[in-house]
This record gives sequence, C-alpha cells and structure tokens, in this order.
Amino acid sequence: TLSSFVSMNNSFNAGIESLKRVQPENIGGGDNGWGILYPRTYACTAANGLSLKPNYIAIDWVHIGDAFEVVHHINFGGRVSTGQRCETGLDCATGSCSIRRKVCHCQRCDEDARPGCSGCAGGEECLEVGDGVNKCISNSSDTFYEARWNC
Repeated sequence: TLSSFVSMNNSFNAGIESLKRVQPENIGGGDNGWGILYPRTYACTAANGLSLKPNYIAIDWVHIGDAFEVVHHINFGGRVSTGQRCETGLDCATGSCSIRRKVCHCQRCDEDARPGCSGCAGGEECLEVGDGVNKCISNSSDTFYEARWNC
C-alpha cells in the first residue's frame, strides 16, 4: 500500500554552492526554509493534477533549515512558520511579507478565503499587532502566540 505520509531524503548533492543556498538567513529561509521549500511542495501537488502530495522530498543538508517542520506540516497540518527574511510575499510560505520589517508573517484573509489562508493553526486568527506585523492569535484567549513552532 502507498503511504499517505511524506518522507524526506538527503539528496547528497552536498557541494559548497548548495550549502550556501540552504542558509536560514537567506531570503525565504534558504532552499530548506519555509518560504522556498513549502511553495515548491505545493507546486508539485498542483502540477500532478490529482492534488496528491509528493511521496518524498529530496533535501541537501537536511539538518540545516526548516525541512523537518515543513514535512511535519504537510503530513499533520498546523501553523505555517513565519519570521524568515523577505522582500515580497513571494518569499514567504504564507504569501505575506511585512514590508516595514522585511519578515514573513501570517496573512490577513477576508471571510471568503480558503481555510488555512493565513497560515495560522485551527482556533487562531491572524491579526495586526502593530509596527506593520501580523501574528497568529488564539481565538480562545488573549494570549499571543509566536508564529513559529518546533516539531
């Protein structure tokens, strides 16, 4: 039977150029960051025409960046990570870049938006918290949650 979970594999293309591309301080968190890897996986899902997620993801330097978090999210859902350096929303997994702070943040969505539009987890809402930054805030309390989680 086919597994419904995405797995990850180090692609062993470990040259110095690939090491430079995976550094988390790069735009979008680098090649293994949320802003690069997450959109690539969903482009693959859209391209297959069946809305099937990939079976596995080949990664260079698997221990650097957010690859484990991205795969966990694809398999189990939850909040999309933010905080990576960006120039535009295209650099962010959420599609939203704080122009003032140059960091990815959750996306403020209208009522008709698709579920998960903001990048926040269920029970959270993306709200502006000042200084041009949006944060995921729990609907059940006034507690602010940082828009980044660990697997």
